[in-house]
Order: sequence, then C-alpha cells, then structure tokens
Amino acid sequence: MPAMALCAHTSTSHTAFKSQQHRCGTASTRPAAPTRTLARMARAAAALDGATIKRQRAELVARADLGGEPLGIALADQADGWFAILGADLPDGWALVATGGYARGVVCPGSDLDVVLLHPNGTSDARVRKAAERIWYPLWDSGVKLSPATHSVKSLLALAGSDLHTATTILEVRSLAGDPALGDELRRRGLAQWRRKPARGLRQLLDASRERWARWGDVSSLLEPNLKDGRGGLRDRDALRWAVAAGDEFADALESPLAELDGPCHVLFAARCELHRATGRPGDVLVLQEQDPVAAALGYGDADELMRAVAEAARAIDWAHDRFWRRIDRIVERPLWPGHRSPSLAEPLAGLAVIGDELHLTGTGDSGDPAFLFEVAAAAARSDIPLSREALGALADEAPRVPPVPWSERTRRAFIDLLGAGDATVPTVEALERHDLFSRFLPEWRHVRSLPQRNVYHRYNVDRHLLRTVANAAALMRRVARPDLLLLAALLHDIGKGHTRDHSEVGVELARRIMPRLGFGTADTDTVVLLVRHHLLLAETATRRDLDDPRTAANVAAALGTAERLELLRALTEADSIATGPSAWSTWKRVLVDRLTSRVGARLDGERPVPTVDVEERFASLLAAARRRRSVVMEHDTGGEFLRLRFAARDRSGLFASVAGTLVLHRVDVTSADAWTTSDGIAVEEFLVLPGPGGEPAYDRLEADVAEVLAGRLDLAGRLAARVRNSRQRYQPALSASAARTDVRVSNDASDSATLVDVRLPDGPAVLYQVAATLSAVGLDIRSAKIATLGHEVVDVFYVSRIPTDHHPHLRATLLARLGAPDGVAGERSN
Repeated sequence: MPAMALCAHTSTSHTAFKSQQHRCGTASTRPAAPTRTLARMARAAAALDGATIKRQRAELVARADLGGEPLGIALADQADGWFAILGADLPDGWALVATGGYARGVVCPGSDLDVVLLHPNGTSDARVRKAAERIWYPLWDSGVKLSPATHSVKSLLALAGSDLHTATTILEVRSLAGDPALGDELRRRGLAQWRRKPARGLRQLLDASRERWARWGDVSSLLEPNLKDGRGGLRDRDALRWAVAAGDEFADALESPLAELDGPCHVLFAARCELHRATGRPGDVLVLQEQDPVAAALGYGDADELMRAVAEAARAIDWAHDRFWRRIDRIVERPLWPGHRSPSLAEPLAGLAVIGDELHLTGTGDSGDPAFLFEVAAAAARSDIPLSREALGALADEAPRVPPVPWSERTRRAFIDLLGAGDATVPTVEALERHDLFSRFLPEWRHVRSLPQRNVYHRYNVDRHLLRTVANAAALMRRVARPDLLLLAALLHDIGKGHTRDHSEVGVELARRIMPRLGFGTADTDTVVLLVRHHLLLAETATRRDLDDPRTAANVAAALGTAERLELLRALTEADSIATGPSAWSTWKRVLVDRLTSRVGARLDGERPVPTVDVEERFASLLAAARRRRSVVMEHDTGGEFLRLRFAARDRSGLFASVAGTLVLHRVDVTSADAWTTSDGIAVEEFLVLPGPGGEPAYDRLEADVAEVLAGRLDLAGRLAARVRNSRQRYQPALSASAARTDVRVSNDASDSATLVDVRLPDGPAVLYQVAATLSAVGLDIRSAKIATLGHEVVDVFYVSRIPTDHHPHLRATLLARLGAPDGVAGERSN
C-alpha cells in the first residue's frame, strides 16, 4: 500500500474527533491494528523518510482546493498518518500522543506538532532515546516543525505541577500510536491535578495573558495584529477553555458556551493558516504586505474586508474573555486583580443598577427617550463599569430605530458626557457597537468601524484611532474654552477615511452634515468643520516649514482666523498625534508645535512677527573661529533627545550636501537643518540630529572628515555609493500596503523670500544626501531643511533661493528625472 494511502487509512477521523474537541478531557483512540496491518506499517515506516514527508507536506499545502480550516484539518490528518506509521511498533505500555493545539485535530502549515512519547516509569534513557529518534528523525529531516518530548506519565505530571504550559498542554491529549489507555490516564490525571488548586492556575493563566497583551496589543484594533497571541486572539480562546476545565463553577461563570466562539476562531485560524502558506514560514503577525494575498486566498474582496472580519472576530473573543475573568473574580476566595474594588456608579441614574460587577437596566428608566442610551453609556464609562450583555440587548431593543433629528439638548449633553469620560469611553463605545447602537445614532461610523489604515505610521485601525483621540482629548478639556467642540472634532477628524478622495475633504462634507443633525448651530458647525479640514495643519507646518519665516505663522493664522480655533487645534493635534503611534508625538515635535502655536497666536493678537535670526550675534564664536582658520569649524550642543551640530565654512556650491553626506557616513540621523550666509560669505549650517546606534558621534573625526570632503581629499560620493551597495540587501524599508513613489512639489506660497521644494521618495540609505546633492547640481542654494521619515517614505522640505513661478514646472521635471521617478511621474500624496 502506498504511504499516502496508508496514511489516510490509518488516521483518526476528524469528523469523529470534532464532536469531542471542545470538551476538555477527551481522548481520541484507534482500535488495535491486526498483525498483518502492523507488518505493512513496519514496511511503510522504513520507507517514510524525511524526503517523502517533505514531498507529501508540500503537495498538500499546494492544493488549491484546500484553504483555511479545511487545510488545517487535512494537515493534522496527514501528520496523524505519519505518526501512526512511525509509532506502529511501539512496545506494550508505550504510547505516542498529540498534545496542545495538535491534539485538537487542526494545525497551520507552520505550526509545531506537539507530541509526547510516553513510556513506563523507570525505562532506561538509552531505550527511550532509541525509540524516540526512530520517530523524530524523519520529521526533523523533512523540515516539518516538531515539538517532541519523552516522559513517563509520572514525570510529565510532576512537570505540570510547576509549569503552566505543560499543565495546560496535557488537558487536551489525543492518542496517535501505541497503548491508548496511557493517553487516557495522562489526560484524566492531568485534569484532576489542574482542578486541585484552581485559583492558582487561573491566576497564572491571567498573568500569562496580561504578558501577551502587553507585548502584542489588541488584535481588533492593530493594523498588523498577532492572530495568535494578541488580545482577542486564538490563545485567548485556549485560555478560556483551560480556565473552564478547572471546574464546573468556572464554566457557569462563562455564561455562554465556548461554541459561540467557534465562528470567530475559524476566521482567525483561517487567516493564520493562509499567512503561513503565503509566506512559506511560521508566523502569527499579519503584516500589511501579506494581507492582500491572504485575503485573496480566503475569498475576501480585498484586504480591508479581511481585516474587518479579523477585527470583528477578535472583539467577540475579547468580549467573552473579559467578561469571564470579571465573573471569576467574584468566585475565587482571593481576587485575581490586586486592589480589586466593588464597583459603584459615580452618579446615580434612574433605571440603572450595579449587579455584581456590571451595569444592568432595572426597567424604571425612560428607555424610549433617545437620550437614555447615551446617559446609560456615559454612566458606565464615567464609573468604569461595563454594561452587561442583558443591558446591551435591552438597549438595542428599546432605543429608537430612527433617532429624532435634530437631537434634543438632553441627548446632545449625554453624548458629550460619554465622549468626555476618558479612557473608558473606548471600550464603552465598542460595547455599544456590538449591537450597532453607536452607529444607529451616528450612521457614518459604520464605514470606519474596523477599517484598516493602509500605512504603518498609524498604530490602530480608524475607529479605534478616533476613539483613542477622543480619550486623549478628554484629558485636555481644561485647556480649551469649548471642550464639547474639541471632543467632537476628535471624533470626526478622520471620519472621511476609506474613500477614494482626500479624507479631509470627505470629512469636511460629513462633519457639515453631522453637526446640525446633533443640534449644533452654524458657528459651532463651522468651527468643527474647520478643525476637521485642518487637523494636520499644525503638525505638518511645525515639522515641515521654517518657523523663523514670518510667512509660516501668517499662513496658519489666515487659515484659522481666531485664537479660539487655534487653541482647539493645538489640543486636537496633541490628542491625534498620541493616538497615532509612539513616534508621532515626540518631545521635539511638541516643542515645534508649541513654538508655532505661540507665533500664530501672536499673529492673531496683532503682535509683530518674530524677527529674523541675527546670524552674527547668534553664532559669534563659531564665525570668529571660521574666519581665523579659514576652514570648516564645528560646534555641538549635547544633552536631551537631540544634538545640535553647527558648521561654519566659506560658502560654496554643494556645501549643505557635503556636510549632510558626511553625517550619513557617521551614521547620524538628521531631523532638521537651517543655513545662513553672512555678508562676507561665511555659511553657517545647523543640524538637529539624533545620535546613531553607537551614541554620540566622534566629533573630532566628524569635523575632520567634513574638512577632507570640502578639500576634495575624501571621495564622499564614492564612499556613499559603496555604503548604499553594501546596505541595500540588508536594508528593509518599513512595510506598507502601497509602495512609496517619488514626488516633488515647488511653491512660492510658503515664504516671501524663498522657494519651497517638497520632496517625497522611498526611504533608503543616504536619501538626504541624494536630494541635497541633486538640488545643488541644479544650482539651488539651500537655506533650511526639514527632514522626516513617515513609515516607508522620506519627506524632505527645503527652502532654497527664490526662483520665479514660471520656472517651477521645469525645476520639478528636472528633479523628478534626477531622483529616479519613472518617466517623471509622481506618486499620490498620502494623508
């Protein structure tokens, strides 16, 4: 009989196992094989080498008719067949068993096959090793991931007594070969041992879960989620199953059967399975560049549709997981949460009562009034108490299907109270959305719910980003005169994402439609619409414009018009940036935004513009040294997050590019730069830099190398070209759903005395030098520069010597050609 046919013949039926797989403590067994069959299996085992297993696995993974969970079932069945053959001649009293995920009869292409060879207590090490290697080596030689162990039942139970992973692994055991009674015994005794000290095991499970969540974050909201170990991932479903196995009272605490999570787990497992197949390697993080092929393999319309399904599945798992642990805390003698409190309402509300650790409706509230929904939600958020399943269901049944328009003052006030509750607003709104309640009152929310953002500059999908922005804005409400408008702008600033047009333009249209519906007048509507339109204005201007140029503050002041709007936009900028990701609100960015805000405020108050820099006064010692030595001179200021490096030398063409290129050689990252020239022709260039991996640069060597480059004794272009060649294979740009393309924009609108050249191009080694050298080659004198890396692309903004507007198209075409844009075609700007 061919090996593949024999595998199929001897493997345990997954259908028979599937009916048992959700009950902890169930072992699947095979009847003993007749002697003739054993002889055939022995011959098959001799032929089942690593090459055969590798070929069989590759053929199965390549089958186009299998995908997601059906593929996972087929892979487990195939492995069952291998182990049945390889373990066919085990002695009496020995057994080969599947544990952990493999025991449940479904595995991904890159999953470990968790198996244990059980032997009688006291068996010699040599005998165990010989039996194990006969089974393990064909799998090892094939490259299939194997996680094997050898134990007696006694030694494995002893290990499980002190090791959480082992204790939970043996709760699910399935016999593959040998004596099935041994697997039954291990499972039965392991379960009994797990139940002896349930509180300790539960506490360990929760601690392990928290460690995973802290490392991997939420599956439901991250753009690149860990499908297995993130919060709401497959491991959380496993933790629930293990927790329920601790005793019937814990199963009751779950309140809903684990089978309710089958559908969500199928979604996550299928995505993980296809991720392994698409990449050809194990991995649990569904990165942006793999989402399209995974979506196509599973039949989704596009990656966004896949990620919405992943987010909804994760939220269902997280919801069940969170409710279970809250209820468990009331059952065990000692609370699992240190400092656990008995929850109480911050303010009493008719129709609402705390029962246990959740809010329930009592039937005495005015549930037919649209305001009641938001009053209940605001009370839950402000008290940081979750709404019960029953309360959410009742609200879904009783709240108006079509809310009155415009909203009443009471409804609007309750809605603002919910938005201003802080961090608890996020889970409260997401709980409402389990029944489509938030979207019932704000239909535009449905479009952004679980909507991915196709860039890695953002950490969260759109709805979580908006809610995190609202929560951040709530912490800043005391800074502004109209906190209600701040909260609404935070909620709506990205509401236009997910459309083909610029999200700010779409957001303006939606905000202008939403605000009157909520009952706000024309003036308030205009303010929120303006904030939505310009929500990126302060951040982009502060980091990409010359703040010393009077025109910069004037342009922002003209766009905003009033000090109140500036105050609101400053708070929104901080809330939005913090919600975007860890790199979006650095100390330096805050300093720049505050500096710009101060200057715009002064402009709006009618004060004079900030005077331009007096170069002679500001850099007196540096200029004096440069004039004495008649060569390049460098100064540096250390301390804090950034370093300031200043160079002075006789002005010449390409000076900025030469210094920038030398900084690249010394592995120094430039974030911004300014340049001035004195009346006697001395150029001063100041670079704000981040130290390299080795810390601060060797300043003496850096100054000497700049001098060597300017003297023509150091081939900067050649050295940088070699650096690029050597690093190109090692360099991996940040992942993105869409490739970065080169774009150049030229404008005289940003300054009265300079021309602005805005360059975007794919990130890579020595990009700043490449752009600066190109500008120098076309005869442009760089006066200042702002440097930024946004995920997979570099955004460099240069103020250069002013050129007439009618020369801009030619300059743009020349720069595009020199910077490598194909056929001079620029890419779209991302927002």
